[in-house]
Amino acid sequence: MEALTTLGRSAHGARRTTLRLRRGPEDKADALDLDHWLARSVTHGELGKSAARGVAWTLAGSWMSAAVQVGTTMVLARLLTPADFGLMAMALTLTALVNQFRQLGLSQAVVQRPDLRWSQVSALFWVNTAVGVVLAGLVALGGIPLAAFYDEPALVPLCAALGAGFVVSGVSVQHGALLNRAMQFRRISLRNVTAGLLSSLAALAAALLGLGVWALVVQNVSALVFATILNWWAVPWRPSSPRRLADAAPLLRFGIHVSVANLFHTVSREGDNVVIGRFLDAGALGLYTRAYSLLMLPLRQLKTPVQAVMVPTLAALQEEPGRYRLAYRTAIAGLCHAGMPLVVVLAVAADEVIAVVLGDQWLAAARIFQLLALASFVQLVSTTTGWIYTSTGRGRPYVAWAVVGGVVTVAGFLVGVRWGVQGVAASYAATQLLLVVPGFALACRHSPVALGDPFRAMARPSVVAALVLVTTAGVRSAVVPRVSAPLALAATVAGALVVWGVVMMLWPAARRELVGLVASLRRRRADRESSAGSH
Repeated sequence: MEALTTLGRSAHGARRTTLRLRRGPEDKADALDLDHWLARSVTHGELGKSAARGVAWTLAGSWMSAAVQVGTTMVLARLLTPADFGLMAMALTLTALVNQFRQLGLSQAVVQRPDLRWSQVSALFWVNTAVGVVLAGLVALGGIPLAAFYDEPALVPLCAALGAGFVVSGVSVQHGALLNRAMQFRRISLRNVTAGLLSSLAALAAALLGLGVWALVVQNVSALVFATILNWWAVPWRPSSPRRLADAAPLLRFGIHVSVANLFHTVSREGDNVVIGRFLDAGALGLYTRAYSLLMLPLRQLKTPVQAVMVPTLAALQEEPGRYRLAYRTAIAGLCHAGMPLVVVLAVAADEVIAVVLGDQWLAAARIFQLLALASFVQLVSTTTGWIYTSTGRGRPYVAWAVVGGVVTVAGFLVGVRWGVQGVAASYAATQLLLVVPGFALACRHSPVALGDPFRAMARPSVVAALVLVTTAGVRSAVVPRVSAPLALAATVAGALVVWGVVMMLWPAARRELVGLVASLRRRRADRESSAGSH
């Protein structure tokens, strides 16, 4: 049997797109109650309301998660040593690489696929489950050569424990993908916050008991356990027995392309940790990873929510190039208006940020923090090329560019390590700047986005960020000799907020770009209720 979600024109003359929900005989169980998890209808006037609510919920969830992470980091940084964090970073270089095959890109495939069958979802569930078991074994066994590579025997049991997380997370991939496809961002946000809070409490308890680096392992694995439990609780679908695996073949092909691309992106992201751990020591690696994680924490709270909403939104607009291009360009401009000034403030007040969050014993990480901020300034926009590839289903060029980017970035690390850990950070900034233009040139080919779009979207935010830079540098230089680090940080942030707010009030074009992300998304919404009723 085949059900078509046929969409005409709305009362306002908005264009609608017809998308298919296919159901076979094997999908009968509870089909009428669950079909709304698969259906996706797109209307001009209503998709944005759902997406805008998704941005709001995802932002709220991300910032709550960030608050939990900052609080946890502040305590753990005082209970553990840089060497503990460095040892964990060594183990995570292996798990980060293997993790790219945990989902096999099948989560993105489920979101991107215009039509989807329950038999396909069940087949993908069993594929992900089997892959999780295999990857757990690979991580456990991989701890042996990893320990020899770094000359750290303690990595063997750490990797065995971290591998167990792959078994747990493998059974929740499809439940998480269905939440994303259905744009259930409120549930996703609540899941992330709850899992993060519970895993942080577990880590703090372990650290207080004197378990050292194992507190970080407890945090990592327990977060996956809690997220899996919450995914199954949120999505009522349960997989059928493993059959008709051939139904998953088209999604597997796209998913494998995404996985390979993500693997090379991870190589470029983790290459610095490998190089520092191999040629320097665990202490230097601990400083570098804490600086990187602290910088990425607030930026991730901006980028992740927008990405979580924009990928399914852009996927739903594939057949409408004009709306696709406008949605992408508006998202970039709004993201830059919020993110670029934030990067500037973090870079200017690096010493104070490190002292307040991590403690004075970590001040050696401040210069690393500033160099990484340069790379983050570019990456705020350059990483959005993945939105284009994923939402349009262009797996092969995604892989090609990931390979090029990974090779160039790792080569830079190998050159930069000659000047120590700061040399690695500087090389990262240089390679990211070098790759940004060719990266967009390839991503924009055969897509609705023009090459100049992302750069035009960055123009006004860059001017605002420059004004924030001048102001914060002046404020900090005036107050640092006279007050403590917390007060200096507060004064610097206050100065940035004042100048940013004044510029937004006096520059209407910049203000429109900032609010444009939500404003444009309000013109698009998946009519979930109407779609569910049609079934």
